[in-house]
Amino acid sequence: MAVQNLVSASITPEAQDAIAKSIADIRARLGFLLNLQAADIATMVKAGKEFVPFLAECRKVVKSHPEIFTGSFDPEEFERDFQLVEALGPISDDIEQLAEAVRQTLMAARSDALVGCLDIYGATQYHKDKVAGLNVVADNLAVYFKRGPRASAKAPK
Repeated sequence: MAVQNLVSASITPEAQDAIAKSIADIRARLGFLLNLQAADIATMVKAGKEFVPFLAECRKVVKSHPEIFTGSFDPEEFERDFQLVEALGPISDDIEQLAEAVRQTLMAARSDALVGCLDIYGATQYHKDKVAGLNVVADNLAVYFKRGPRASAKAPK
């Protein structure tokens, strides 16, 4: 029998509820968040983290030389956008780190559970003819290991 225990933890229903409420609170506080369509994202000019210093330098230009801009440029809107970038950056980083830790912990928990399931599967296969009704369970579990017909190798043209 394989032994693996990458993570050993539990989340109470009360904790799950509190976490869900906290996430809902964050969503409410960030009520302006967008859900862009792929087509919108494809046409957007993108500024990753590497452009943050450029944005800051441009902000200095706006503040020190407002006379160079035409009426189509809105310095107040630019300032709001810049301030949002400044505020959302650390929030995004924290959420990404949390999300990655949750993903990795979920991966480890699934792996631990699957290792246990392989032991369970092996035991049901071994005992399926010895315990009444276990053959049905063994057959249900075996479905996950059935392979389709193998494709024949194609001859070169």
